[in-house]
Amino acid sequence: MLGTLLLMRHCAGPAVVVREVVHADTVTVVRVDTVVVEKPVPVRVVERRMDTLLFERAGDTVFVPVPIAQYQFRDSLYALDVSGYGVSLDRLEVYPRTVSRTINTTTERVIKDKKRWALTVGPGIGYGPHGVQPYLGVSFGFVIWSK
Repeated sequence: MLGTLLLMRHCAGPAVVVREVVHADTVTVVRVDTVVVEKPVPVRVVERRMDTLLFERAGDTVFVPVPIAQYQFRDSLYALDVSGYGVSLDRLEVYPRTVSRTINTTTERVIKDKKRWALTVGPGIGYGPHGVQPYLGVSFGFVIWSK
């Protein structure tokens, strides 16, 4: 009986076949821009401490106070702090990287229409010369309704 039901289901086929195929593409673009800043000007100078330099001249010793300052250079692309005496920044190069990643996903949906014609094998009750009795038969027909 179970074999008959499975055969009936197999011959009739599924009501609707839905198949999804997913395609994904990943595109990565890395862009490196070179930003060159010539002779940037400090935006802030803060004196941190005083150092003393020792000079000897003609047998005489001279102590010279030297201010040590912190110089801050700022822009929208960089931040730089330098400490020392009379510091100047001649050139600054910055290499910012921009990474763009694009993922394109395409879903293709294929829907196959219902199978309407079916070949089935199954038990039933039939009426014949010996009256009402069980029967096992093969039938071919058009499916009007299915799940």
